[in-house]
Amino acid sequence: MKLIKLFFLIICSFLIVGCDNKPQEKNLIVATSADNPPYEFIQNGQIVGLDIDIINAIGEKLEKKVIIKNFDFNGLLASLASENVDIVIAGLTVTEERKKHISFSAPYVTTNVSVLYRTADDLKNVGDLDNKIVGVQLGTTWAVIVQDLAKQFNIRTNYLSNNLMLVEELKSKVVDVVVLEESQSKKFIENNPDLASFSLTEFSSELAIAMPKDSKLVENIDKAISELKKDGTISRITKKWLQ
Repeated sequence: MKLIKLFFLIICSFLIVGCDNKPQEKNLIVATSADNPPYEFIQNGQIVGLDIDIINAIGEKLEKKVIIKNFDFNGLLASLASENVDIVIAGLTVTEERKKHISFSAPYVTTNVSVLYRTADDLKNVGDLDNKIVGVQLGTTWAVIVQDLAKQFNIRTNYLSNNLMLVEELKSKVVDVVVLEESQSKKFIENNPDLASFSLTEFSSELAIAMPKDSKLVENIDKAISELKKDGTISRITKKWLQ
């Protein structure tokens, strides 16, 4: 009798574990940093943007429920290892250094770098950054670009983890300019008529989705991105947010 009870308990435990795992398998846990309009930002209490539309479209292709978690940008990649996160989408640029530690999807958007400044300062090109205080988001590719520019020009760098805070520092004259992605600049200018920007045309980058190193999701997400490009979904999303 005891053996029968033990067998019954073992079977029940397997059934419970199986039931617990099924919902998790159907979820896609996504980390982002909702301070980067138009890619991801908070509107009416919801995280919206180009990246959010794209990952929701990918979730539909994978037949998974997308669950968004909001992080500081500087902690995003670490979240892949420590926060039970499947992927990161946050306007991430593919770099060789990052590829040593994480895997990337195929790129879904190509973007340019921009310098955001106060219209009263009337800046025109990269040479005008000399003797300026440059704000840039910590942990981004733009921060690496600013480090390279600091070798050419006499600039001081102010690093923050949040783009919204950087723009506030620009408006309050704590920094002279902010280096960020071109579409982000345009979005901030829409809401701040006293700001303007110019492009750093020598810099461009591809944005992709980050996953844990050698994740099994890479192949499926790449397939979904390819299908969404072919059927025009990514093009429509890009036009919605970037034009």
